[in-house]
Amino acid sequence: MHGPEPRLHLPYREWPPTDRQLWEVAMGSDDPFAEAAGARLAKPSRQTYQLAWRRFLGFLATHEPAALELAPAERLTTERIRGFVADLGTTRSPTSVARLFDALYHVARAQAGTRPIITSVQLLALGQQLMDESQPPISRMDALRYRDGLIIAFLAFVPIRSKNLTALDIGRHLVREGDRWFVIIPREEAKTGVAIEFAIPELLESYLAFYLDVVRQRLLRGPACTALWVNSKGGPLSYLLIYRLISGHSKDRLGVHITPHDARDAAATTWAVAAPAQIGVARDLLAHRDLRTTINYYNRARGIEASRAYRQVIAEMRRKQNRRSS
Repeated sequence: MHGPEPRLHLPYREWPPTDRQLWEVAMGSDDPFAEAAGARLAKPSRQTYQLAWRRFLGFLATHEPAALELAPAERLTTERIRGFVADLGTTRSPTSVARLFDALYHVARAQAGTRPIITSVQLLALGQQLMDESQPPISRMDALRYRDGLIIAFLAFVPIRSKNLTALDIGRHLVREGDRWFVIIPREEAKTGVAIEFAIPELLESYLAFYLDVVRQRLLRGPACTALWVNSKGGPLSYLLIYRLISGHSKDRLGVHITPHDARDAAATTWAVAAPAQIGVARDLLAHRDLRTTINYYNRARGIEASRAYRQVIAEMRRKQNRRSS
């Protein structure tokens, strides 16, 4: 398929962050051309839909660039759509115009039908709420609720993949260096083959210490288990149970179904909302595959720096949120 003229289309990499986020959620993939297992559309349909949205954003970039700063739903006015259709007519046949207009309509509907966008700040607040409700003396139910809250708050700061989250092991992945705790995923266990490292933020250190010293001990049935996340029977917590507990608490408390993978989407959204000019940092934070020539240790160092910057972004968003509510 011949590529579109660059002057008419806004390339995907140049889309506003919110548009990319909505596209990923609506289309079920962070790559519009990928054959993702959860994708709800065939590849040709996704290509056509993306072509229409690229063309619409290109039209705005040329004729009304300020509109790119608006939320996607706010851009879709009758006047802009009429202008877009008229502009299409200068380069395409009536049949092609109708096809792209139909695709634009479907993209708009798909984006409007997505769930409310969740940020890491909301995940952190939910996790803290669950932990703060579980005060000593700790019953078994309190311990389970506290564990659930720590997992959710943990994901707000450490948005690792579900497989790595489930497999976290004390001493191997959760390690203490001096007076700080770190999460380290060896490169052989990382999807991209690049080691991942996060420093546990100070905000969670006391919560983590209480979990390790009190809550986890309350759930353990024997000292042999070294898994960080422990189930009600004292053994390693499975991915299915982690999925269910995050989904259950988010549905009950936030009114929206959230999965462990959604925490990664939330991290990208947090960057898009708070630091759109630095959206590329999200790639390092989420340990996405980088340029083929990138050296492994350099990638890891960038991941550490990204996690530090990410904590600052969350802290600033929380401060603004608290000022608005006070």
